[in-house]
Amino acid sequence: MSPTQPTALRVFLVRHAHAVWAMPGVRDFDRPLDDRGREEATRLAATLTVNGFEPDLIFCSNARRCVETLAILFADGSGKSRVEQSDALYAAGYKAYLDVIGSVRDETVQSIMIIGHNPMIEETAHALFEHDATAYEEALGMGFPTAGLLIVDCPMKGDGAINGNARFVALLSPVDA
Repeated sequence: MSPTQPTALRVFLVRHAHAVWAMPGVRDFDRPLDDRGREEATRLAATLTVNGFEPDLIFCSNARRCVETLAILFADGSGKSRVEQSDALYAAGYKAYLDVIGSVRDETVQSIMIIGHNPMIEETAHALFEHDATAYEEALGMGFPTAGLLIVDCPMKGDGAINGNARFVALLSPVDA
């Protein structure tokens, strides 16, 4: 049995729940969740609660579908997490997600959640597992589902968190909830 590697930072990557398709006159940024998405987010909220997953800090794209996903995930009001909304998680590429992860240096922050979009979420996971292609394939070989939750452990904080040595913990989809 191999010794357990220390975890400096647990990262919860969440793809927003299913949203309505593009509609004439509605910007992509403003697309709301549809009924399926609200159900997915509700199932994910139950998974978070049952497993005691409450991140210390949440970074959320400020696109409507991400903000609505966040609101459902923590609708009971019990969450004590600090939330930071970000234009970059909507408008920039996956490196903005890595920048968020790498910016966490505070010793009191043991876990973060990022609620964002594909393909950036998948590309972020790929970068976190850069040195372990098997972990990436195990985690995301079938893609990243809407309202999916990928949990990874990083052995270091700061720039070390994004050096490609993250460990796969779990990938949960709303179907699993």
